Amino acid sequence: MHIESDVSCTMYSCFEDGNMSATGVGVASIACTSDYKTSMSKYFGNSPFIVVETFYDYNCETLKYAEAYFASSNCEGSPNLNSSEVAHVIARLESDGSAVLDYYYNSLCDASELYATYSADKDTLATHKCDAWTKWYYFDGDNALNSAGPSGNEDTTANRSSGTSTPKIVAIIVGVFLLLVLIALVICCCKRRSNVKQTETQEQPTASLQSGNAASLDFAMRGQVGLWDDDVITAKRIPRDKVRVKKLLSRGAFGEVYEGVYNGNQIAVKMLLPHTRGNLKQVNDFLAEAKMTATMDHAHIVAFVGVAWDSLSDVCVVLEFMDGGDLRALLSKYEESRHPTGFDHQKTTIALHICHALTYLHSLMPPVIHRDLKSRNILLNRAMEAKLTDFGISRERLDQTMTAGVGTSLWMAPEVMLGERYDVKADLFSFGVVLSELDLHTLPYAQAKDQVRDANGRKLPDAAILQQVAMGIEQVEFSRTSPASIVELGRACVSLNPNNRPTAAEALYRLQVILAKEMA
Repeated sequence: MHIESDVSCTMYSCFEDGNMSATGVGVASIACTSDYKTSMSKYFGNSPFIVVETFYDYNCETLKYAEAYFASSNCEGSPNLNSSEVAHVIARLESDGSAVLDYYYNSLCDASELYATYSADKDTLATHKCDAWTKWYYFDGDNALNSAGPSGNEDTTANRSSGTSTPKIVAIIVGVFLLLVLIALVICCCKRRSNVKQTETQEQPTASLQSGNAASLDFAMRGQVGLWDDDVITAKRIPRDKVRVKKLLSRGAFGEVYEGVYNGNQIAVKMLLPHTRGNLKQVNDFLAEAKMTATMDHAHIVAFVGVAWDSLSDVCVVLEFMDGGDLRALLSKYEESRHPTGFDHQKTTIALHICHALTYLHSLMPPVIHRDLKSRNILLNRAMEAKLTDFGISRERLDQTMTAGVGTSLWMAPEVMLGERYDVKADLFSFGVVLSELDLHTLPYAQAKDQVRDANGRKLPDAAILQQVAMGIEQVEFSRTSPASIVELGRACVSLNPNNRPTAAEALYRLQVILAKEMA
């Protein structure tokens, strides 16, 4: 359920809504109310549900919108306001009282299709305190879950005790004495364990703290060696109070990106997710990404402005603002508006810009493999200049996922998926997949998913599609209207044998020739 402010709200019942198409429902209703929480309770009845309010500002003063999720712990359709993003969610309440939302790309909520996970701890859920632009609520059908449970009723206990017989009273006294002895033993054991833990802590500082505990995080980092002391990072550090964070632009599995202002210029501000900001390893990995981005200097790689923090749980990376959005969003609009498939001068130029960036990365010593090249990591400005972004956390996490044998990416080279050794040619395979996207506007292997079904008639999951790609059964497609020269390049890039793929420099040269001779 999606909620937003609209002074001209009009009631509608069961109308077709394109934003809901990805959920498999396809219809929606609009209700107008000044008390949406009460209205939601009527819709959900006695079923538990989670509400997340999102605000325009960091202090949660101006509501942007709210969304409610059926806390069934099952895969459910959700309002899909961006057809290229998530369409399904699993909402659940954990045994520790925290709330968790897992977002997925597909309707089966396969682990391989996990897009992002957001959570709120029990305290945030109970107090509804502002947590980085959001407030969380949980309703069990009758009341908001604000505590572990109702407190005992002293009057009722006293009334029940008034008729208790003497033997029972003696038994109760003995029981209480034994309970006190047990409590004393537990306290003694806890003290001993505490002393042991304290000794261990002195030998090795903790690497994980509660999110948002800036003082504890900074204290834990004292005496440790980390990238916060790196020469590149300190040279690029800018005053945190000069970075003004505005509205949220995107949120992924590992970070958030906000629009902001620095020294009067529009910027993009990248931050860790709230629940990871108190983790030393996460902070160090984030700074490693910042350091890598800071060393990049190319016209088709998103420019690094600086890194800022007041405390190390508040680290943010300031980047060039790309006002044209990402390539995936543009292609989704093309698909919806039935923009002609094939390659024109603009699409070919975007491909050329990507190749320029890859050629630069692969020419560094040692070569840098992007490893997560996809349309969402290609940003555009108003002049339709394309630039690569996202070097670091997502890439490292992706590698960890691959070695664990779970998680897939539709842009991934077969050798990466199979856990084999790979080099810069893995990026060229991903580039070939992006060429197919530029041509057809759809997500990779969309046609194969529509045509190939399992025994029950369901679309195959991405992992199954990629297995067929690795076996040479499936391959990305190109339209009949595309120039043969670009199709030939795309096919070469997605060759199963990395040795048969062109280098980035070779692909760049071929695109330059195509633009000069065929797109002039």
